[in-house]
Amino acid sequence: MESTLTKHTPANEGYPATTHIPYLPSTIVVSSIRRKLLATRFRIQDISLLMKHVSKADSLPKLIKKARALRQLFYGTKSIRKVAQVDGRYYWTHHCPGWPSVAYKDFMHNEINRLVTHPQVPIHPYIAFFAITKKCPLGCEHCFEWDNLNKREKLSLSAIMQIVHTLQDKGITQVLFSGGEPMLRVHDIVEVLKMARPVTDFWVFTSGYNFTAQNARLLKEAGLTGVSVSLDHYLEQEHNTFRNLANAYQLAINAVVEAHKAGLVVSLALCATKAFVTEENLMQYARLAKRLGVAFVQLLEPRAVGHYIGKEVELNPDQIQLLTSFYEKLNLDPAYADWPIVVFHGYHQRKAGCTGAGNRFLYIDTDGDLHACPFCQKKSGNLLTNSYEEGVNCLKARGCHVFATANPQ
Repeated sequence: MESTLTKHTPANEGYPATTHIPYLPSTIVVSSIRRKLLATRFRIQDISLLMKHVSKADSLPKLIKKARALRQLFYGTKSIRKVAQVDGRYYWTHHCPGWPSVAYKDFMHNEINRLVTHPQVPIHPYIAFFAITKKCPLGCEHCFEWDNLNKREKLSLSAIMQIVHTLQDKGITQVLFSGGEPMLRVHDIVEVLKMARPVTDFWVFTSGYNFTAQNARLLKEAGLTGVSVSLDHYLEQEHNTFRNLANAYQLAINAVVEAHKAGLVVSLALCATKAFVTEENLMQYARLAKRLGVAFVQLLEPRAVGHYIGKEVELNPDQIQLLTSFYEKLNLDPAYADWPIVVFHGYHQRKAGCTGAGNRFLYIDTDGDLHACPFCQKKSGNLLTNSYEEGVNCLKARGCHVFATANPQ
């Protein structure tokens, strides 16, 4: 099989093929029979978890009906059957812990608790985006932390450990390290992972900078689950220009390769700008993602914050529809059964409201301050000096200014 992408293949069309792009094994479960068997296993486990919440107020049929209604609220009537397998665990959405694991069971108990008429414990978020550094060697066009980049660090290693300890105590089942460029603190991340209890899936969101083979192995051995690599165009020069770094594309591709070799779950994150969103561009990008064997492609909408503040960057309705059609085609059309799973947060937000603002996820900045999400930043307490509960309650009260905040159920 061809080992590198030639100048004449779509992913490099119009530009010299300076970056070698290998064919990597797919992590998507292709066999329809195997997918059905996995779906049955998931369903049996989920029902067994539901049974633990059966009470006089909530019978099993009632809970199953509520669970189906909740799923339809977010996903519609069509079920996504795709699933990725990496290192003995299964993943069907980017923001759910891999199965089987303690984190997955805790995640499901949290979700089921939202369905119960009289929940025994308070409903709480389960995903934390945590920016652990202000430092970054890139100058990305869309950076939401632009005004804070390369200033003096506020978070020491002990402070990061304290925050992660708090998050685990509060039932967070996924912690996603970002920045800045979190790989500039790779050894601190390794120490945090070694300290953390095995009840949480940890991810790194990176440009690919410093994501070497050695660092990939160190992170995997310490307990990292996955890596989300930012790649904002299938064309090398376009991505380099967007990231304001001459070798940004090479770094991103290398990160995908090394993460794949290390046995990490791999996702590509695309900032879908107004200039990029066409059907041709989306499909070319998907072909490259398939070639790289990644589990997920995340579609992120640009927001007028950070480096984009004051600019008209929001997508128009036709482009939103293009992203929606792309999401549905790659996830639901049998012709794309072996292509990566597409994750489009806006798809669900427009159906069910925002799940941030302390509902299902929250954002912690490089000072340890709580915010609704990376794009809706307004301090709601500090995890080093204030009460976690008070901060989350403040987030819930403020909600989201872009999408209506989702009902906790």
